[in-house]
Amino acid sequence: MNVGRTHGSRRRSRSRGKRELGAALSEFAPALFFLLFFALFPVVDMIVCGYNYLSCVSLNDLQLREASKLPRSLAGAANGAVKLTIPQNWQSSIIGGLSGTTQLPETAVNYNVNKSGNVFVSVTTYCTINPFLTIPFFFGVPGIGAPFTVQIANKRVMENPANYLR
Repeated sequence: MNVGRTHGSRRRSRSRGKRELGAALSEFAPALFFLLFFALFPVVDMIVCGYNYLSCVSLNDLQLREASKLPRSLAGAANGAVKLTIPQNWQSSIIGGLSGTTQLPETAVNYNVNKSGNVFVSVTTYCTINPFLTIPFFFGVPGIGAPFTVQIANKRVMENPANYLR
């Protein structure tokens, strides 16, 4: 009779193990949902935000290099190379195309002359970048649930100081 009892208790423990396994599987789906939406997707968005920022920095470098070579009147023109042509070419390239910008970046060009006569040109670029994955639980969070705007400014000595007067 003792043998029957042990056999029955083994049967009960096996069925209890199957129930616990089913409970673990039923808890996996909600845990995976929370893991994806609150951990993995925001991390992917932040990685893409870093790429987008660096692509806007490369645009600013291209604009600054061109502005340091051009005369002041051409560099500051609204339809010139610095404010229009370079951003359009950048946006149609792979780097600019993957950057998440939907509108053309805005650019400001300024000049400063120091006491020794050196002319510095500064270019400020404003880029509005959309998130890679718009996560519905993070409304209004820049870079994750909403677009964010970056301002990149840099300055350089003009190659030909006479271009400042032109």
